[in-house]
Amino acid sequence: MISMPGLEITIPMALQLVVEDVGWWGKSHPVGPHGPFRSGLHRRHHPSDYLALVHLAEQLNMRPLIAFVACEWDRTNLLRKVPTATWMGSDWDNSPNVGPWLDQAARTLSDHRNRLEIGLHGVGHEYWHRGRRSRTEFHDQMGKMRPRAHIEAHLDAFAEIMDQNGLGPHPTAFVPPGLNHCFGEGDRGIHHLLNRRGICRVTTDLTRAKMVRAPQHARMAWENEVLIIDRGSAAVPWHVTAARPRFSFAGPVLSLHWANLLDEDRQRSLTVVQRWVDYIKNGIDPLQQMLAPDTATCWTQFAYRAMSRIATGAGQVTIDMRPLRRIPQKTLKKTFFIRVVGAGSIRWRSHGGRIERCRGQSAAVQLLTLRPDDDADAIRLTPDGQSPAGAVNR
Repeated sequence: MISMPGLEITIPMALQLVVEDVGWWGKSHPVGPHGPFRSGLHRRHHPSDYLALVHLAEQLNMRPLIAFVACEWDRTNLLRKVPTATWMGSDWDNSPNVGPWLDQAARTLSDHRNRLEIGLHGVGHEYWHRGRRSRTEFHDQMGKMRPRAHIEAHLDAFAEIMDQNGLGPHPTAFVPPGLNHCFGEGDRGIHHLLNRRGICRVTTDLTRAKMVRAPQHARMAWENEVLIIDRGSAAVPWHVTAARPRFSFAGPVLSLHWANLLDEDRQRSLTVVQRWVDYIKNGIDPLQQMLAPDTATCWTQFAYRAMSRIATGAGQVTIDMRPLRRIPQKTLKKTFFIRVVGAGSIRWRSHGGRIERCRGQSAAVQLLTLRPDDDADAIRLTPDGQSPAGAVNR
């Protein structure tokens, strides 16, 4: 937070909710020695489990990223041709999971695509070689990437299953299953493959990933036009159903698993979701943080907060954006937010960018949406009446 007389200016960190393991239908117990872990529930999933996610999104006014596992949405048994993606291999048969419930859930996701963002998590979450399970789908536990041709086949199958169910648009975000991931392999690594399919945002625990080279920032890394944001550890264990809310609010990503938000009695799931909604709304720092409307905003805000430099002097605020040029620009939105405390009804002039919106959050707090000019090194903001020469009123 930077201060100037009577004002405090900050680039708030946007908090995004990521929900992993969405997409399973079968119950998780018992798990065979080489079967899938699924979501952790003791019951089968129900279309209402997707409505619980919609309720979460609506109450937070956020588009959560749901990290999707696609295999039990396969309507044509196409995965028989991708034996490393499931526990049945070439004998894959998903007919028990194809029924009216699948249509209902697909309709929910389609009707609420502006509320729920589908991200890539995996086809079957794990990797199977001759029927033997190995963790996990895209990298092993040492961070070694699976054979390139197998990954390509898995990614193609994921996209085809989405198309079967009308679940577009295709993902632009990836959540590595089991936190097994690798950074720094360049064109030989997974980010090259993801980028070719339009996936440009990743979140994982960077302390758990294999690092072929050092990340560019303690909580961010990028290569092959893909930006990775560190999420830290999950707030609660993946298999805990109806989890009691807890989170440190120290980072931009609150990572949960589907079971954490659901009850074994599906009639009680909305109560679980509401506990999380209330916890998040009450726990977020009203000055230093904000709820992200979507994943792209979260990644953008974190990059600006971590990399830009704010200074005050001569009656103006200067936001130096030159360090952000190193970050792949397609991973960032064209706008970002600053919060001004003590602003009251101040009108601002800008140079180097445009103020697209100035919203009063209270009598003394403003949230400004800024759009930098394409060739600008910095945005300078001046309270109206103290504008430096050359400034333009936006």
